[in-house]
Amino acid sequence: MTTINYEELFAEFKRDGAISEDANEIANSLIRDLCISSGHNIARFLGVKQCFDNDMAMRIWVQKRLDASLGYVVEDMHCQLQSELYELLPHSEYVGY
Repeated sequence: MTTINYEELFAEFKRDGAISEDANEIANSLIRDLCISSGHNIARFLGVKQCFDNDMAMRIWVQKRLDASLGYVVEDMHCQLQSELYELLPHSEYVGY
């Protein structure tokens, strides 16, 4: 009986940490639009490993969401992910008067 090593099989198709052009485009746009600063605090809100800085955490989160969506349109996914980020990230109670 042949044993299948699924980790090796999946690694052939997509290496760990591979971020597609679409994911980079969407992540860069979200980082810019939402003024996400550099640092390491956003990963815990996005559910990715906390060893990643904010930029990479955003890219990984976007890539995971794209992987789960078949036949997506970049502009539509950008809007959808932006809405999801508003729900995931904490909001400031500061109101400037």
